[in-house]
Amino acid sequence: MDGNTQTLSKPKRKFGVNFNVALILILIALIAIIGAVNPTFLTYNYMMSVVVKNIMEIGLMALPMTLIVITAGIDLSVGSTMIFSAIAGGMAAASMGEGAGILVTLLVGAACGLANGLIIVKLKINALITTLATFFLFRGIAKGITHGDSVYSYEFTTYVGNKDIAGIPLVLIVFIAAAVIFTLLLSKTGFGRSLYALGLNENATRYSGINADRTLIGIYVISGVVCAIAAYFYLGRFTSVKFDVANSMNLKVVTVIVLGGTSILGGVGDMKGTIIAIFIIAVLNSGLTVMDIPIDVQTIIQGTVLIISLIVYSILGERAKRRRIIEVGKGGEPRLAGQAPA
Repeated sequence: MDGNTQTLSKPKRKFGVNFNVALILILIALIAIIGAVNPTFLTYNYMMSVVVKNIMEIGLMALPMTLIVITAGIDLSVGSTMIFSAIAGGMAAASMGEGAGILVTLLVGAACGLANGLIIVKLKINALITTLATFFLFRGIAKGITHGDSVYSYEFTTYVGNKDIAGIPLVLIVFIAAAVIFTLLLSKTGFGRSLYALGLNENATRYSGINADRTLIGIYVISGVVCAIAAYFYLGRFTSVKFDVANSMNLKVVTVIVLGGTSILGGVGDMKGTIIAIFIIAVLNSGLTVMDIPIDVQTIIQGTVLIISLIVYSILGERAKRRRIIEVGKGGEPRLAGQAPA
């Protein structure tokens, strides 16, 4: 690695830390304001049983989605994949036993992710168009196989969806473990670096010897499997599901990722920002409700917080860009990364 590349990477790390600190300050401010209005919000039981549990399925799905968005892709079918997996698993459990239900849920999630990946990579169809289509496809299949009826929880999903260990919801423990794994995968492995490279310049990445097709298909399969894991908890928490629930989950997951500072244009972002953003959305969703804020006003407030975060992101991004220009140009005239010396 040459000197220019090394100096280029340092401001990126500074920028990531600064923006994440800004997100943490927003999170602390929200908790303080809501807690001052209604102290019930700050109680441990409310935090665990309402604030945390209500966001964990979205949180789980946001982790692999961050990988996808960093490659300049997107998956708008995650909510439908989760519900389709839950429905298929619930029906299999009812007819063939609990073990079949567990296995079918995972297989359906993986199959949905694989279908998305193959269409995007092999047929060269835009990820937004593909996953918007499969959003309706998976939902339609779920409606067809159930004839619009509800599918009910079985013993395994009821257990995991409601289990606490030492007062900590099992879903939170699973989320923390997944968050650690995805953070390390993105920041400490060659696979993670290849995702950034794909988001910045897919053609150049292919010429560098990285198997771009396998990598892209792989992250969509991972997304599908994580959606299936989220399906266990979702079905267990609500005891039953229908094909038309969780329709807004797709946009909520995207909102979390954008709030966390991952660029939808690809190549920029980190897992830490996504994790902090998950808890910001959790606090907003539950906090505004406990404050008896009308639902239409809640939407306005949530949008305002997102806009403020994007403004902060933009300001810090411009500062980081100026630092990169100066650093890359050290030893000669300042120039943009990739620009030939004068």
